[in-house]
Amino acid sequence: MNRPREMGRRHTVVMPLFDGVQSLGFSGPADVFSAANASDRATADRFRYEVLTSSLDGAPVRTSSGLTVMPDCAIADVTDVGTVILPGADGIPVIDRETTGALGALVKCAQRVTSVGTGTFGLAETGILDSRRAATHWEFSDELARRHPDIHVDSRDTVVRDGHITTAGGGASGIDLALSLVEEDLGREVSQLVSRSLVTYVSKPGGQAQFAELRARDAQSPALRDVQHLIRSHPGGELSLRALSGHAGLSQRQFTRLFRSQVGMSAREYVERVRVASASRMLTERVRSPEEIAREAGFGTEATMRKSFLRVLQVSPLEYRKRFS
Repeated sequence: MNRPREMGRRHTVVMPLFDGVQSLGFSGPADVFSAANASDRATADRFRYEVLTSSLDGAPVRTSSGLTVMPDCAIADVTDVGTVILPGADGIPVIDRETTGALGALVKCAQRVTSVGTGTFGLAETGILDSRRAATHWEFSDELARRHPDIHVDSRDTVVRDGHITTAGGGASGIDLALSLVEEDLGREVSQLVSRSLVTYVSKPGGQAQFAELRARDAQSPALRDVQHLIRSHPGGELSLRALSGHAGLSQRQFTRLFRSQVGMSAREYVERVRVASASRMLTERVRSPEEIAREAGFGTEATMRKSFLRVLQVSPLEYRKRFS
Protein backbone atom coordinates (compact mmCIF):
# COMPACT_ATOMS: atom_id res chain seq x y z
CA MET A 1 0.00 0.00 0.00
CA ASN A 2 1.59 3.28 -1.08
CA ARG A 3 1.03 6.40 0.97
CA PRO A 4 2.45 9.88 0.37
CA ARG A 5 5.67 10.39 2.31
CA GLU A 6 5.72 13.04 5.01
CA MET A 7 8.69 15.22 5.84
CA GLY A 8 11.02 13.60 8.36
CA ARG A 9 11.50 9.91 9.09
CA ARG A 10 8.47 7.64 8.88
CA HIS A 11 8.75 4.07 10.11
CA THR A 12 5.96 1.75 9.00
CA VAL A 13 4.91 -0.99 11.42
CA VAL A 14 2.82 -3.66 9.68
CA MET A 15 0.66 -6.03 11.73
CA PRO A 16 -0.74 -8.97 9.74
CA LEU A 17 -4.03 -10.16 11.26
CA PHE A 18 -6.02 -13.37 10.87
CA ASP A 19 -9.21 -14.86 12.29
CA GLY A 20 -8.64 -15.89 15.91
CA VAL A 21 -5.84 -13.36 16.49
CA GLN A 22 -5.37 -12.21 20.07
CA SER A 23 -6.19 -8.50 20.18
CA LEU A 24 -3.69 -7.63 22.93
CA GLY A 25 -0.89 -8.84 20.67
CA PHE A 26 -1.42 -5.94 18.28
CA SER A 27 -3.32 -3.33 20.31
CA GLY A 28 -0.64 -3.24 23.06
CA PRO A 29 2.24 -2.50 20.68
CA ALA A 30 0.08 0.00 18.77
CA ASP A 31 -0.47 1.99 21.97
CA VAL A 32 3.27 1.95 22.67
CA PHE A 33 4.06 3.38 19.23
CA SER A 34 1.31 5.99 19.59
CA ALA A 35 2.77 7.15 22.90
CA ALA A 36 6.26 7.24 21.39
CA ASN A 37 5.01 9.47 18.57
CA ALA A 38 3.86 11.98 21.18
CA SER A 39 7.29 12.19 22.84
CA ASP A 40 9.44 15.29 22.57
CA ARG A 41 12.28 13.24 21.12
CA ALA A 42 10.13 11.93 18.25
CA THR A 43 8.89 15.44 17.58
CA ALA A 44 12.39 16.90 17.61
CA ASP A 45 13.74 14.16 15.34
CA ARG A 46 10.67 14.40 13.07
CA PHE A 47 10.31 10.66 13.54
CA ARG A 48 6.93 8.95 13.39
CA TYR A 49 5.63 5.42 13.58
CA GLU A 50 2.84 4.61 11.15
CA VAL A 51 0.97 1.47 12.21
CA LEU A 52 -0.87 -0.49 9.54
CA THR A 53 -3.03 -3.53 10.16
CA SER A 54 -3.48 -5.96 7.28
CA SER A 55 -5.15 -9.24 6.41
CA LEU A 56 -4.76 -11.57 3.45
CA ASP A 57 -7.30 -9.71 1.27
CA GLY A 58 -7.97 -6.67 3.46
CA ALA A 59 -11.21 -8.22 4.75
CA PRO A 60 -12.32 -7.87 8.40
CA VAL A 61 -10.99 -10.38 10.91
CA ARG A 62 -12.55 -11.60 14.14
CA THR A 63 -10.28 -11.71 17.18
CA SER A 64 -10.25 -14.48 19.79
CA SER A 65 -12.18 -12.19 22.16
CA GLY A 66 -14.97 -11.67 19.59
CA LEU A 67 -13.98 -8.20 18.37
CA THR A 68 -14.19 -7.51 14.64
CA VAL A 69 -11.29 -5.51 13.22
CA MET A 70 -11.22 -3.77 9.84
CA PRO A 71 -7.61 -3.90 8.58
CA ASP A 72 -6.08 -0.96 6.75
CA CYS A 73 -5.10 -3.01 3.72
CA ALA A 74 -4.27 -6.39 2.21
CA ILE A 75 -0.90 -7.88 3.07
CA ALA A 76 0.19 -7.85 -0.58
CA ASP A 77 -0.55 -4.11 -0.85
CA VAL A 78 2.15 -3.19 1.69
CA THR A 79 5.33 -2.07 -0.05
CA ASP A 80 7.03 0.09 2.59
CA VAL A 81 7.90 -2.24 5.46
CA GLY A 82 9.92 -1.06 8.43
CA THR A 83 8.84 -3.56 11.06
CA VAL A 84 6.50 -6.55 10.88
CA ILE A 85 4.74 -7.60 14.09
CA LEU A 86 2.84 -10.88 13.83
CA PRO A 87 0.47 -11.32 16.81
CA GLY A 88 -0.47 -14.71 18.17
CA ALA A 89 -3.68 -16.47 19.15
CA ASP A 90 -5.04 -17.97 22.36
CA GLY A 91 -3.53 -21.26 21.22
CA ILE A 92 -1.44 -22.17 18.20
CA PRO A 93 -2.75 -20.04 15.33
CA VAL A 94 -4.27 -21.71 12.31
CA ILE A 95 -2.95 -19.77 9.32
CA ASP A 96 -3.80 -21.04 5.85
CA ARG A 97 -1.16 -21.65 3.19
CA GLU A 98 -2.09 -18.59 1.13
CA THR A 99 -1.71 -16.28 4.12
CA THR A 100 1.59 -17.95 5.04
CA GLY A 101 2.84 -17.31 1.50
CA ALA A 102 1.86 -13.65 1.65
CA LEU A 103 3.47 -13.36 5.08
CA GLY A 104 6.66 -14.94 3.76
CA ALA A 105 6.90 -12.34 1.00
CA LEU A 106 6.24 -9.56 3.50
CA VAL A 107 8.95 -10.55 6.00
CA LYS A 108 11.56 -10.85 3.25
CA CYS A 109 11.39 -7.12 2.54
CA ALA A 110 11.10 -5.93 6.16
CA GLN A 111 13.87 -4.20 8.06
CA ARG A 112 12.79 -5.93 11.27
CA VAL A 113 10.61 -8.99 11.79
CA THR A 114 8.90 -9.71 15.10
CA SER A 115 6.18 -11.86 16.61
CA VAL A 116 4.12 -11.89 19.79
CA GLY A 117 3.24 -15.08 21.68
CA THR A 118 2.22 -17.93 19.42
CA GLY A 119 2.67 -15.67 16.40
CA THR A 120 6.11 -17.32 16.37
CA PHE A 121 4.44 -20.38 14.84
CA GLY A 122 3.34 -18.23 11.89
CA LEU A 123 6.86 -16.91 11.37
CA ALA A 124 8.25 -20.42 11.69
CA GLU A 125 6.09 -21.59 8.78
CA THR A 126 7.81 -19.05 6.51
CA GLY A 127 11.22 -20.57 7.30
CA ILE A 128 12.68 -17.27 8.49
CA LEU A 129 13.39 -18.63 11.99
CA ASP A 130 15.44 -21.64 10.88
CA SER A 131 18.73 -21.87 12.84
CA ARG A 132 17.72 -18.89 14.99
CA ARG A 133 16.81 -18.42 18.64
CA ALA A 134 13.14 -17.66 19.19
CA ALA A 135 10.57 -17.38 21.97
CA THR A 136 6.89 -18.20 22.07
CA HIS A 137 4.33 -18.49 24.85
CA TRP A 138 5.89 -20.80 27.44
CA GLU A 139 2.98 -23.27 27.27
CA PHE A 140 3.75 -23.98 23.61
CA SER A 141 7.57 -23.96 23.64
CA ASP A 142 7.85 -27.73 23.50
CA GLU A 143 5.41 -27.93 20.60
CA LEU A 144 7.33 -25.27 18.65
CA ALA A 145 10.54 -27.22 19.18
CA ARG A 146 8.83 -30.45 18.08
CA ARG A 147 7.38 -28.96 14.92
CA HIS A 148 10.45 -26.95 14.00
CA PRO A 149 13.62 -28.69 15.26
CA ASP A 150 15.80 -26.21 13.36
CA ILE A 151 14.67 -23.40 15.68
CA HIS A 152 16.53 -22.88 18.97
CA VAL A 153 13.51 -22.37 21.23
CA ASP A 154 14.14 -20.16 24.29
CA SER A 155 11.43 -20.75 26.90
CA ARG A 156 13.08 -18.61 29.59
CA ASP A 157 13.22 -15.06 28.23
CA THR A 158 10.26 -12.80 27.52
CA VAL A 159 11.84 -11.12 24.49
CA VAL A 160 14.46 -12.89 22.35
CA ARG A 161 16.41 -11.10 19.63
CA ASP A 162 18.44 -12.83 16.93
CA GLY A 163 19.72 -10.44 14.30
CA HIS A 164 16.85 -8.47 12.79
CA ILE A 165 14.26 -10.91 14.19
CA THR A 166 12.71 -10.48 17.64
CA THR A 167 10.14 -12.77 19.22
CA ALA A 168 8.14 -12.19 22.42
CA GLY A 169 6.68 -14.77 24.79
CA GLY A 170 3.01 -13.97 25.39
CA GLY A 171 0.23 -11.56 24.48
CA ALA A 172 1.12 -8.93 27.08
CA SER A 173 4.82 -9.26 26.23
CA GLY A 174 4.01 -7.53 22.94
CA ILE A 175 4.26 -4.35 25.00
CA ASP A 176 7.75 -5.37 26.14
CA LEU A 177 8.64 -6.05 22.53
CA ALA A 178 7.37 -2.67 21.32
CA LEU A 179 9.21 -0.87 24.14
CA SER A 180 12.45 -2.58 23.11
CA LEU A 181 11.92 -1.39 19.52
CA VAL A 182 11.22 2.17 20.69
CA GLU A 183 14.41 2.07 22.74
CA GLU A 184 16.32 0.95 19.65
CA ASP A 185 14.84 3.74 17.52
CA LEU A 186 14.54 6.65 19.95
CA GLY A 187 16.62 5.74 22.99
CA ARG A 188 16.03 4.39 26.47
CA GLU A 189 14.75 7.71 27.82
CA VAL A 190 11.77 7.60 25.43
CA SER A 191 11.03 3.93 26.15
CA GLN A 192 11.04 4.69 29.88
CA LEU A 193 8.74 7.66 29.32
CA VAL A 194 6.32 5.47 27.36
CA SER A 195 6.44 2.69 29.97
CA ARG A 196 5.58 5.17 32.71
CA SER A 197 2.68 6.57 30.72
CA LEU A 198 1.32 3.04 30.22
CA VAL A 199 2.10 2.07 33.84
CA THR A 200 4.28 -0.86 32.89
CA TYR A 201 7.96 -1.83 33.01
CA VAL A 202 10.58 -1.36 30.32
CA SER A 203 11.77 -4.86 31.20
CA LYS A 204 10.23 -7.32 33.62
CA PRO A 205 12.41 -9.42 35.93
CA GLY A 206 12.09 -13.16 35.77
CA GLY A 207 11.20 -13.53 32.11
CA GLN A 208 8.84 -16.39 31.30
CA ALA A 209 10.62 -18.80 33.59
CA GLN A 210 8.56 -17.57 36.53
CA PHE A 211 5.41 -18.85 34.81
CA ALA A 212 6.87 -22.01 33.31
CA GLU A 213 7.85 -23.21 36.76
CA LEU A 214 9.00 -26.65 35.74
CA ARG A 215 9.02 -26.86 31.94
CA ALA A 216 9.30 -30.59 32.42
CA ARG A 217 7.40 -33.62 31.21
CA ASP A 218 5.72 -36.20 33.40
CA ALA A 219 7.77 -39.37 33.30
CA GLN A 220 6.39 -42.45 31.58
CA SER A 221 7.58 -44.74 34.34
CA PRO A 222 5.20 -44.97 37.35
CA ALA A 223 8.22 -45.14 39.65
CA LEU A 224 9.64 -41.89 38.25
CA ARG A 225 6.26 -40.18 38.33
CA ASP A 226 6.09 -41.12 41.98
CA VAL A 227 9.49 -39.48 42.49
CA GLN A 228 8.25 -36.32 40.77
CA HIS A 229 5.23 -36.28 43.06
CA LEU A 230 7.50 -36.70 46.09
CA ILE A 231 9.66 -33.76 45.00
CA ARG A 232 6.68 -31.48 44.38
CA SER A 233 4.99 -32.48 47.64
CA HIS A 234 8.07 -32.17 49.85
CA PRO A 235 10.52 -29.72 48.24
CA GLY A 236 12.19 -29.10 51.59
CA GLY A 237 12.87 -32.80 52.22
CA GLU A 238 15.91 -34.96 51.60
CA LEU A 239 16.08 -35.02 47.80
CA SER A 240 19.61 -36.17 47.10
CA LEU A 241 20.29 -38.41 44.12
CA ARG A 242 20.83 -41.30 46.50
CA ALA A 243 17.49 -40.75 48.24
CA LEU A 244 15.53 -40.30 45.01
CA SER A 245 17.03 -43.31 43.24
CA GLY A 246 16.36 -45.40 46.34
CA HIS A 247 12.75 -44.24 46.37
CA ALA A 248 12.41 -45.34 42.73
CA GLY A 249 14.09 -48.67 43.42
CA LEU A 250 16.81 -48.04 40.86
CA SER A 251 20.56 -47.70 40.90
CA GLN A 252 21.78 -44.10 40.79
CA ARG A 253 23.11 -44.64 37.27
CA GLN A 254 19.83 -46.11 35.99
CA PHE A 255 17.81 -43.43 37.74
CA THR A 256 19.93 -40.61 36.33
CA ARG A 257 19.67 -41.92 32.77
CA LEU A 258 15.93 -42.65 32.86
CA PHE A 259 14.97 -39.43 34.60
CA ARG A 260 16.74 -37.25 32.04
CA SER A 261 15.40 -39.17 29.06
CA GLN A 262 11.80 -39.21 30.31
CA VAL A 263 11.54 -35.82 32.05
CA GLY A 264 13.81 -33.77 29.80
CA MET A 265 16.18 -32.57 32.51
CA SER A 266 18.31 -34.00 35.27
CA ALA A 267 16.83 -34.82 38.68
CA ARG A 268 19.02 -32.10 40.18
CA GLU A 269 17.62 -29.48 37.78
CA TYR A 270 14.10 -30.67 38.48
CA VAL A 271 14.56 -30.40 42.25
CA GLU A 272 16.02 -26.92 41.89
CA ARG A 273 13.13 -25.68 39.75
CA VAL A 274 10.54 -27.15 42.10
CA ARG A 275 12.25 -25.45 45.03
CA VAL A 276 12.41 -22.14 43.15
CA ALA A 277 8.69 -22.45 42.36
CA SER A 278 7.89 -23.23 46.01
CA ALA A 279 10.00 -20.32 47.28
CA SER A 280 8.46 -17.99 44.68
CA ARG A 281 4.99 -18.68 46.04
CA MET A 282 6.11 -18.18 49.62
CA LEU A 283 7.84 -14.91 48.75
CA THR A 284 4.60 -13.45 47.41
CA GLU A 285 2.06 -15.12 49.70
CA ARG A 286 3.71 -14.99 53.10
CA VAL A 287 5.33 -12.21 55.13
CA ARG A 288 8.39 -14.19 56.12
CA SER A 289 12.09 -13.56 55.91
CA PRO A 290 14.10 -14.91 52.97
CA GLU A 291 16.15 -16.99 55.44
CA GLU A 292 13.03 -18.80 56.69
CA ILE A 293 11.73 -19.35 53.16
CA ALA A 294 15.12 -20.68 52.01
CA ARG A 295 15.08 -23.29 54.78
CA GLU A 296 11.46 -24.34 54.20
CA ALA A 297 11.91 -24.59 50.41
CA GLY A 298 14.92 -26.85 50.83
CA PHE A 299 17.74 -24.47 49.89
CA GLY A 300 19.20 -24.39 53.36
CA THR A 301 20.60 -20.87 53.12
CA GLU A 302 19.50 -17.60 51.58
CA ALA A 303 22.73 -17.48 49.55
CA THR A 304 21.96 -20.84 47.94
CA MET A 305 18.39 -19.74 47.19
CA ARG A 306 19.65 -16.54 45.61
CA LYS A 307 22.01 -18.45 43.29
CA SER A 308 19.18 -20.74 42.18
CA PHE A 309 16.81 -17.81 41.54
CA LEU A 310 19.41 -16.05 39.43
CA ARG A 311 20.10 -19.25 37.50
CA VAL A 312 16.45 -20.19 36.89
CA LEU A 313 14.64 -16.82 36.83
CA GLN A 314 17.47 -14.34 36.23
CA VAL A 315 16.22 -12.32 39.20
CA SER A 316 17.01 -12.32 42.92
CA PRO A 317 14.45 -13.46 45.53
CA LEU A 318 14.08 -9.91 46.87
CA GLU A 319 13.55 -8.49 43.38
CA TYR A 320 11.00 -11.23 42.71
CA ARG A 321 9.10 -10.39 45.90
CA LYS A 322 9.15 -6.69 45.08
CA ARG A 323 7.83 -7.26 41.55
CA PHE A 324 5.12 -9.83 42.24
CA SER A 325 3.89 -9.12 45.75
